[in-house]
Amino acid sequence: MTTPQIPTVVTDRLILRGWRDQDIEPYAAMNADPETMLYLDGICGLDDTIRLVQRARALWARRGHGMWAVEDRATGEFLGRAGTFYGEGWPGVEVAVSLRRDRWRQGLGTEAITASLDFGFDTLDVDRLITVTHPQNAGMNAIARKLGMTFQEVADVGPWRANNVYTITRGEWAARRREAE
Repeated sequence: MTTPQIPTVVTDRLILRGWRDQDIEPYAAMNADPETMLYLDGICGLDDTIRLVQRARALWARRGHGMWAVEDRATGEFLGRAGTFYGEGWPGVEVAVSLRRDRWRQGLGTEAITASLDFGFDTLDVDRLITVTHPQNAGMNAIARKLGMTFQEVADVGPWRANNVYTITRGEWAARRREAE
């Protein structure tokens, strides 16, 4: 598989980078975990994981943004995926994260979404970014609120029907970043 030019983003503990062939097996293991996939599309195997990686690479090539592979900066371990996504009929460009279950509750999801929001507002011509979360996904709902995203609605169309849509504007994000400095 060839990899399009995908920017690398380094945070305190993470490296958000382009997909490598060696990411496929640990990503497939993550995608086979029922608890990790509970609020996503359900578990999937190796073939579906390969298609997901191919799609992630293609979206970067076609749109100039997408989902990164997430790597532990200290160990080099594959941890999951994070970044931006926009699908036809989507209520906006989404920032999203999905990490291995053994790395939950360590603030890594918040760190990855923060980097995704920074990237999205720095590089995309959008006035707002969203995240779409299952109402029972306490972790993602908490991340959205922690980062100042506002509950907008329950989605009524598309694959995320009946899910929470949180939003933040470019101006709101810029104000939060200034406050954090």
